[in-house]
Amino acid sequence: MAVPTKAELVERVRALAPAFAKRADAAEQARRMPAQSVREMLDVGLTRILMPERFGGYGLDFDTWNDVVVEISKADASHGWCASLLIHHAHLIAQYPEACQQAIWADGPDVAIAASFAPRTAAAPAPGGYRLTGDSASYASGVDHSSWVMIGAMVHDRGPPEWMLFMVPPGQYAVRDVWHTAGMRATGSNTIVIDDVFVPSSHMLSLPSLREGNGPGASIHQHLIFRTPFFFYAPLCFAGPMLGAAQGAYRHFREWTKGRRSVDGSLVAEKTAVQVQMARAAADLDAADLLLQRATTAHHAPQAEIQQALARSIRDFARVAELSVSVIDTLMTLSGTAGFSSSQPIQRAWRDIHFASTHISVNPEANYGHFGRMEFGLPRDPNRPFF
Repeated sequence: MAVPTKAELVERVRALAPAFAKRADAAEQARRMPAQSVREMLDVGLTRILMPERFGGYGLDFDTWNDVVVEISKADASHGWCASLLIHHAHLIAQYPEACQQAIWADGPDVAIAASFAPRTAAAPAPGGYRLTGDSASYASGVDHSSWVMIGAMVHDRGPPEWMLFMVPPGQYAVRDVWHTAGMRATGSNTIVIDDVFVPSSHMLSLPSLREGNGPGASIHQHLIFRTPFFFYAPLCFAGPMLGAAQGAYRHFREWTKGRRSVDGSLVAEKTAVQVQMARAAADLDAADLLLQRATTAHHAPQAEIQQALARSIRDFARVAELSVSVIDTLMTLSGTAGFSSSQPIQRAWRDIHFASTHISVNPEANYGHFGRMEFGLPRDPNRPFF
């Protein structure tokens, strides 16, 4: 199997982006990804980008993931978000025990997986594993088009309470339709319900192992991405779609405004105030793009500098989110009343970016706080489980 290059994968999704944009409104109304969009994402090999070649993956790096997701998100943030998770979750599976990887990819690599990380499901010890029960595994983006699901739960029989991620196979869970939101509607981030389902120990991964990059897969696969601490890459899932959506909105606004006229008949594009704000927005997008590009390679830092590189990336993910929000706010202000038309993609990007900015992985207080602690030589905050 020939492994495509990053440039080839970007071209593949760029060719699909116009169709994603055309489906964005219907996807939002349906509150889920269109089946055709999911098929196209799988067909171009999105799940394979960070998968080990041993299981049919491409074995590429985080920069390819980011470039592909940003390109899709220019067309629609929800499409980019779900695409990002297809890539991300396959990468996580490669860090589980080998038996779990073999079970999930037994019939091929193009498997869509949803996840609910928050430990809201009960895990009761059972011979050879645990039995899971709960109806509050929430925010499982893309669960309607997924097969396996990843569920967070605390286990209490192995010493101190431990946050574990359990893999639950198709047919062993139900979906509760609760996703009625103002933004990111097409992600279909519904709630997973589980009723006394057995999960063997071979289908478990501890969050502390993921955080440190020393899960079982680290000793199976040689690529550095399987030994990389979790928060070097997890926020890419959400910062990338935000930035891509802001870039797409900027591009749309620029082309639309070239022919717009004010009530006095003058061209809006000829107004210096508009030109200045456009320039500032463009510079902010470039700055965010550079920050995100640097973050995709930060895990290659020398071991002696790895904690500093991680703290900087964690800081930068939050800054990318802030810059994306600032840009879309500027574009909405410049759009005036017309920007709020339901036919305007700018208003959807505005809602989606603001909604995405509330995700915990780009939270300014947490992310900036961690960087600040490192700058002052303070230890990691034990109350921050991800970093």
